[in-house]
Amino acid sequence: MELFNFYSLDECLEQKLVKKKLNQLEDDGKIEFSLDGDILKIQDLDLDEEELSDLIKMFDNNDIFPYPDYEEGFDDDDDFGYDDFDDEQQDY
Repeated sequence: MELFNFYSLDECLEQKLVKKKLNQLEDDGKIEFSLDGDILKIQDLDLDEEELSDLIKMFDNNDIFPYPDYEEGFDDDDDFGYDDFDDEQQDY
């Protein structure tokens, strides 16, 4: 079983339950995690096979899906520096 770095909580059924479990694992030093809106960033520090299996099963049961294409700091509204392209209109 593989733990991805990013997950989407957009369709999560029980966010409160999931956050409680993640906080418990973080307090035990097993994981590090952060939430940015509906994006969960998680890092395995010391999960054993059973804990990893339980965590992934909890994700599956609560419609928490891996988000492998997510890039930290990437914003869909980013214009990549082209926002001034139409600012200078030229008459031909």
